[in-house]
Amino acid sequence: MSAQAYLSVAQLRELLLGMEQELGIGDLSQNEKDVLYAVQVAFNSVNGVAKSDDIRNHMLLQNMTQPTFHRSLKSLIQKGYVGHAPDTKAGSYILAGSEEKAA
Repeated sequence: MSAQAYLSVAQLRELLLGMEQELGIGDLSQNEKDVLYAVQVAFNSVNGVAKSDDIRNHMLLQNMTQPTFHRSLKSLIQKGYVGHAPDTKAGSYILAGSEEKAA
């Protein structure tokens, strides 16, 4: 890979870190951020939830162990970034604030 390509990746990483700080998620662990991003991508705007299987199968989490995934998801729930979807079966999640958006 060329030096220019490495520079581009480094600049993208700096941009991402700045955006994470602005969003208030800079203090989350990398695993927590990856799970949070996967929840966002798996979020289904039709039914308003992200299914656990869809989250778990996201490419960001392909090398994450099952226990680490569950610990990170539990931590995000405890910190208020993700919640259990109301009136759904287990394994359905919503992003913080999405219940207001759906209403």
